[in-house]
Amino acid sequence: MLDNSVSRREFLKASAMTAAGGGASMMLAACGGGEGEKSGGSDKKKILRFGSTNSKQGLDMQRANNSQSAAVADSICEGLLRWTEENELVPCLAKTVPSFEPDGITLNVELKSGVKFHDGTELKATDVKYTFERMFRPETGALSTSFFSGIKGAQEMLAGTATELEGLSIKDDTHLTFTLTAPNMAFISVLGISYACIYPEAACEAAGKNWGTGTNLVGTGKYRLAENDDTTAVKLTRFDDYHDGAPALDEIRITYYDDDNTKLLAYKNGDLDWCDLPAALFKQYSGDADLKDQITSYPTLGVNFINLNLKEDNGLTDVRVRQALSYAINRQELVDTFANGNGIACSGWLPQQIPGFDVNAPVFAYDVDKAKALLAEAGVSDLKLTGKVRKSSEKLLIAVQDYWQKAGVTLDVQVEDNAVWNQDWANGNLQITTLGWYALFADGSQHLDTYFSSKNAVKKSSFYNNADFDKYLEDARKETDKDKRAEDYKAADNLLTRTEYATLPLFWPKNSFVAKSYVKGAKVGNLIYHFFDLDIDTSDAEYKVPED
Repeated sequence: MLDNSVSRREFLKASAMTAAGGGASMMLAACGGGEGEKSGGSDKKKILRFGSTNSKQGLDMQRANNSQSAAVADSICEGLLRWTEENELVPCLAKTVPSFEPDGITLNVELKSGVKFHDGTELKATDVKYTFERMFRPETGALSTSFFSGIKGAQEMLAGTATELEGLSIKDDTHLTFTLTAPNMAFISVLGISYACIYPEAACEAAGKNWGTGTNLVGTGKYRLAENDDTTAVKLTRFDDYHDGAPALDEIRITYYDDDNTKLLAYKNGDLDWCDLPAALFKQYSGDADLKDQITSYPTLGVNFINLNLKEDNGLTDVRVRQALSYAINRQELVDTFANGNGIACSGWLPQQIPGFDVNAPVFAYDVDKAKALLAEAGVSDLKLTGKVRKSSEKLLIAVQDYWQKAGVTLDVQVEDNAVWNQDWANGNLQITTLGWYALFADGSQHLDTYFSSKNAVKKSSFYNNADFDKYLEDARKETDKDKRAEDYKAADNLLTRTEYATLPLFWPKNSFVAKSYVKGAKVGNLIYHFFDLDIDTSDAEYKVPED
């Protein structure tokens, strides 16, 4: 997961609800894109100005784990595969999306021939092997090795007992093989995330610890790193030798802002062409007559939910109590009011873009009388619960507190410092809490296994433990047929949320951005802003070439 708060592996946000509106979209189902023709026959330079927060983690995605770094780094460096803005996995440096051999652990990959890095060297299988071995060297300090730790020999390298990755072998310059310790079909998916970008061995070794700082980052991407002061701004320029055709843009200028208000004012004043619109500012800017038509909303792979601690001594072990708590929540009203319409009321855990989403499942019902009846049936009266949250989640839990009060359940809402909450969460000390979970890619393993498998649930104040649920996940890990995998995840979701009510999904949040009319192809698949398919219509009267 891209991490902005809780864990180095997980991207958790307490409330990430933003806006609605139309918007242009242009997707190309491949690693590359179209040719760099000047729109409308104009000779104007195409310069995109983007506003972002500075993660202060640098651009080496082995040592960074946030969406802001990835937005820049993904234009410079590429992986074997890539997730499109339609959440489709497509080839990038690999010729095709590979499939496992019948043993479920052997994955053969063929690289494209003639792919060049920005320094003019040619991509070879040795660069791929070097990249993954660098990831597992303890001195690298990579933050997201868990996604790839199933490669044979990875654990030994992390422990410092091996210096070579046993599970990555090279046949020749364009053919290599991954070998896993156990079947895991989701491994193919992780080859398309930001943490799997491939580095040129010679340049990376020469830069040493400076890799990812200044202009010390070389990749195969559409844009090369021209300027970077690590603090205020980055400039990317087109790479004309890009392996899938010359890029559309001449330059991309990224300016870092510490304050969202300042960033949005810069956009409004014409100093930026594209940037995100945070939830806190959506109401303000959606009411601006000059800007409301420039707002685009998009669904994420996230879910906002109430986490229930299922330890035996906490009063939530009876499924009728958990079901009652679910019936007492009006999810659609939460979306309409609390989230300003920027979300979709949940019918399960898996969002609509994830294989395994049940199109036939209705939104969880709201019925206060049914909630009261279930509590009475369970012999529970005057139920008192304690909810601990970070400040950013307080308002959402207070809304739930009000719903539960109408069903006769008292919820004491307590706000904790982020560090204290994080520790309580990991130690299993939270009876009730609310947060947002955002998967990094569109696969059920990210959503269900990461949070609710018995081995992981103990670390997240959940303690869910169901052998049938674990079996669905285990079967899905081994299943090569994508439709059957989806059925396993659907069954797991049904058991978790619609049978056992072991967690209470509230709504799938939407995020939003603002883009000028001349920015073509602005789209976000899931949290990370990419420039792959962007173009600028230079014939648009609003477009002015920025001054140097």
